[in-house]
Amino acid sequence: MKLLLLIFCLLLLGSVYCLGNVKPQKRSFSVKIYRRSTKTIVNRVITANLTNHENKYWIGDLCIGAPPQCFKMIFDTGSSDLWVPSTRCSTEDCAGLIGRFDSSKSSTFRRLRNHTNFEIMYGDGTSVSGFMSVDSVSINGLTIERQRFSEITSASNMNTADTSGICGLGFFSSSHGRIPPIIFNLWHQKLIDQPIVSFWLDPNLQHPRGGEISFGGVNSKLFEGEMIYANLTKRQRQDWQIHLDGIKIGGLDLCPGGCEAIIDSGTTMIIGPSLKVRHFRAWIPNYDEKESTFNCSYRSSMPNIVFIVGGKSLILTAAQYIRTTIDSKNNNDTVCYTTVQGGYGINVYDAYQWILGDAFMSYYYTTFDLDKKRIGFAKSISNTAIDYGLEHCMRALIFITLTSIIILR
Repeated sequence: MKLLLLIFCLLLLGSVYCLGNVKPQKRSFSVKIYRRSTKTIVNRVITANLTNHENKYWIGDLCIGAPPQCFKMIFDTGSSDLWVPSTRCSTEDCAGLIGRFDSSKSSTFRRLRNHTNFEIMYGDGTSVSGFMSVDSVSINGLTIERQRFSEITSASNMNTADTSGICGLGFFSSSHGRIPPIIFNLWHQKLIDQPIVSFWLDPNLQHPRGGEISFGGVNSKLFEGEMIYANLTKRQRQDWQIHLDGIKIGGLDLCPGGCEAIIDSGTTMIIGPSLKVRHFRAWIPNYDEKESTFNCSYRSSMPNIVFIVGGKSLILTAAQYIRTTIDSKNNNDTVCYTTVQGGYGINVYDAYQWILGDAFMSYYYTTFDLDKKRIGFAKSISNTAIDYGLEHCMRALIFITLTSIIILR
């Protein structure tokens, strides 16, 4: 009897340990209270999974209307507007966008009294135009009421695939359509306690689960160490822009005396002033400027890139900022390229402006706090580590179970 009790206790302790170390996928948690026909919903944190699309962008589901019409969206901290393609947008005019919003099928749709046009051009040359509407918007089953958004009737230079539109998570003052971003309405409608949106983009870029977005807080099980915060710069309050004390690679400082950086989930790469990026590429032996590639044999000798924020170092190793691709012009050989690019939307002579996109955020859990006007960074935990911990626990439980069976026999 004592032996059975001991075995039971071992199994129970093993199960508790495993469950405590598994990183769960949070579902939206809500408490509904009905009083005198008034509905109050309290929601701590809303999370939704993100899918990694070829390491170019991460997409998640967002639904509009009742019954919900769902779309594959890019959640973009670099812009502030929400838009999806309308049924009025032809295949030719909205090439590259999947899905169409049909307002006639939504019981909660409301047309604006004054027809309001919408148009926006992004830093990469992409542009869309259409008109504004009002409807309910839901994320992972939680509904925002009376959310303004834009129905797109024309799009140009779209180079995305398997996406429907963009959900801007910037500031209201940056909205081209004067649309309160969904994070504001989530907060104002008391669906979340804090106006915070957080991103986890899995550092293991090959893992089928690409990432997670959280509204209302952070998921501390997806990062390790302390969160390093940086206040938004006073000079520019309408963007998610912070001050960097430096960007160093080896003995080279790419922003001596400090520089500014926008943290942008809608940008794939790390973008810097062209002149500074050329200095960085000078570290790479035999770099092909025309093709922006180099021989992968040099990768192991490349130094770390160190982004200094508030006196703290955020490090990317060569293995993290260098990726491989196929050179179709040269016998399909494997060649390397860096995720640090000189680029669009930045004055080539402005040595102070950078954009830290997904290539940076893939390795640092990033949280954007609208209320305190700050951005936090912490080292991300990979799905590989999460999966390994679960596998380790399950093996231990199996071992205990088999041992127990042998003893009982």
